[in-house]
Amino acid sequence: MNQQAFLEVKSLQFSKSGHTLLEDISFAIQTGELIGIIGPNGAGKSTLLKCMIEFYKKDAGHIRLNGKDTDSFNHNQRAQQMAYLSQYPESAFPFSVEETILLGANAALEAGKLSKLEAQTKAKQLANNLGIENLWSRKLTELSGGETQLVHFARILLQETPLVLLDEPTASLDIGHETQLMNLLRARCNQGTTTLVALHNLNTAAAFCDRLVLLDKGKLIAVNTPDEVITEQRICQLYDQPILVTPHPISGTITVLPKRIHN
Repeated sequence: MNQQAFLEVKSLQFSKSGHTLLEDISFAIQTGELIGIIGPNGAGKSTLLKCMIEFYKKDAGHIRLNGKDTDSFNHNQRAQQMAYLSQYPESAFPFSVEETILLGANAALEAGKLSKLEAQTKAKQLANNLGIENLWSRKLTELSGGETQLVHFARILLQETPLVLLDEPTASLDIGHETQLMNLLRARCNQGTTTLVALHNLNTAAAFCDRLVLLDKGKLIAVNTPDEVITEQRICQLYDQPILVTPHPISGTITVLPKRIHN
């Protein structure tokens, strides 16, 4: 790519307790791309995202956002530049849905970029878009796992950061809410938001993502479009199971299906 990348990960290394979890990871992303991070269990998907938000301190390499090293950001700068949703967001405190979503506006409120009224209006609109407006006054500790995930997703969207990082946001959602969430991400990316999302569902990754980052055992295997990354030979080898990879007869996107073994 000739133009400066919006996000650049270069020679990223990370070890924990003497074990190398990420080894020489490099890729670049342009503004507005929806990038899927895929790979088997233990591939390093969550670790990569945690290094990007400085939850884990990398051993070597750099991560640059618009040419600036992200480890130079203070807490408030990071909150204005990137939003992160963990795989299992905590619900230990009995905040209401309203209070939880509005947490996403804290950085903008502190910077004077948003009024309290504007924040509340946007929060209510996001709740309506996600179909959780009926939960507005409920406590987070009273909700199901899927409902909690949607509330935290609304919180992340309210931050309105140029970069969004999501760790398996659809894991606890039914297919309807999964489709809704991914379409919202796709729409945000079309408007200029750049998104990295770790996904286990390869069909979802193929249907919605512009490109995929494929990891295995902490190593970068491929970065390319879904049809170039998700090949039958590669997927069968990585997941060590018989798997069918074929274009969908209607949409044309890559479809991944398990093969039943007849004994």
